[in-house]
Amino acid sequence: MKIAPLVTFGLILTLSSTFGEPVNTSCPVKGRPVDGRIAVPVKIDFCCQRCVAKFEKAPVSFLAKVAKTAKGTCPVSGREIEKAATALVSVAVCCNGCKGKVEAEPREYLARIAKSRKRP
Repeated sequence: MKIAPLVTFGLILTLSSTFGEPVNTSCPVKGRPVDGRIAVPVKIDFCCQRCVAKFEKAPVSFLAKVAKTAKGTCPVSGREIEKAATALVSVAVCCNGCKGKVEAEPREYLARIAKSRKRP
């Protein structure tokens, strides 16, 4: 019975560390600078905890792959996902209007962030 609180605490630490800092510095909708006060949590599903760990080490490097991967497929391994293996990323936006757009189509905006990061 003492294991449940430890697992819960570990999960909270994992999610808070991943969700803490936004993966972007400019709004993926309008391109304006963001200050981090308005952000959208984007849930990403994986096939296993090993893939979650790989993603959490460098989430920005996986954004393009996440955006292209079919729903129900792990963006790291390409295998079928499991609901227990998830991570959250924070996408900062410039206003509440942009927040609604990112909430409606998060994969589209993750692709935009990935594309903007590849520019020199």
